[in-house]
Amino acid sequence: MATQVFSELKAMVIADSIIELNGSILQEKCQMVQHFDYECLRKRNEKGTTYGPTQPVTMNFTVRVNSPEQAQVYYNEMMSNGHYNFTFLFNVMFGNNRRLTDYDDGMVVDGFIVHLEENYKLKSADQEGTDHQMLLNVRLQVRSITYLGRDKNQKNIFIE
Repeated sequence: MATQVFSELKAMVIADSIIELNGSILQEKCQMVQHFDYECLRKRNEKGTTYGPTQPVTMNFTVRVNSPEQAQVYYNEMMSNGHYNFTFLFNVMFGNNRRLTDYDDGMVVDGFIVHLEENYKLKSADQEGTDHQMLLNVRLQVRSITYLGRDKNQKNIFIE
């Protein structure tokens, strides 16, 4: 009988730059990503050489928040009209002290929040009645992406 091994890619988001935090991140700062997508395009000629500016990049992601307070950071950043960093880490590991110890790879995205949408789901009943979980859909207009490799190497892409 053959054994099948399944690898599941789990993503976490931190509403900050892991580069600026020097990797010292508590587990409470991380939120589980339910959905994640973006597309980064450049024009190419017949020979495959790129030309012109990178097309505008929009990133969409959905995070699971257990209370409206956890979503407040996203609303604050959207209302400020400024650009902010968001770190996406894949297959993260935490130590006994609940601090980030390792991850497979990741990216730091600098961008503007341009849209937020809330979706509430009934999670489970507690002693007082019901408990709700919120899924927050976030849309970013991306300024730059810094890819973080397994060996802590970095590659920057700037969107013009």
